[in-house]
Amino acid sequence: MEGTTYSTHGHEGEVSGHAPGDLELVRSFLSLHDHSKGGRDSLPPSAATTQAWLRAWGGLTADASPADLAWAAGVLDDLRSKVSGTSEAGAPGAPERLNDAARQAGLTICFGCTEDAPVHTEATGVRGAVGRLLGIAFLSELDGSWERLSGCANQDCRSVFWDRSKNRSGRWCSMDTCGNQAKVRAYRARERAAST
Repeated sequence: MEGTTYSTHGHEGEVSGHAPGDLELVRSFLSLHDHSKGGRDSLPPSAATTQAWLRAWGGLTADASPADLAWAAGVLDDLRSKVSGTSEAGAPGAPERLNDAARQAGLTICFGCTEDAPVHTEATGVRGAVGRLLGIAFLSELDGSWERLSGCANQDCRSVFWDRSKNRSGRWCSMDTCGNQAKVRAYRARERAAST
């Protein structure tokens, strides 16, 4: 997408909001976004951004079709709907679409397998890569770790972070960036209100 740059992990160099183990891969996917050139606002990822992320982190080796990239973007939005604090949270029909996406990826479980993962995909390409993410997300929902994922409270940020707070009350993907910006905005609003 001309005039945009993209980010795959939230804010540059920020690691405090990273999830443990394989769930970090899903958290990174959920945080995928573009920026308008020179801007800081997070925009939904373009097809090029999605493909670049899948190449770097999802094992995609060949170019993906526009239809597969659109499918992956839909799965991304539906997964984000399962994270509290995101603009997509609670989207109607998302669980059904995620179940359908898992079927399209050939997601299967395997009791007593000698493979590394008890959940794996039969599909290859985009659907196989996204299927792996769906498997990780499903297992994290079962073990309760999914509940620690949260969307940043900054409405201009699409980052999802791992909430390390004891009572899951974290609001910002990064206190140095989004949290600090919110504090500055609140301070300026109070100053304006006091001067009128």
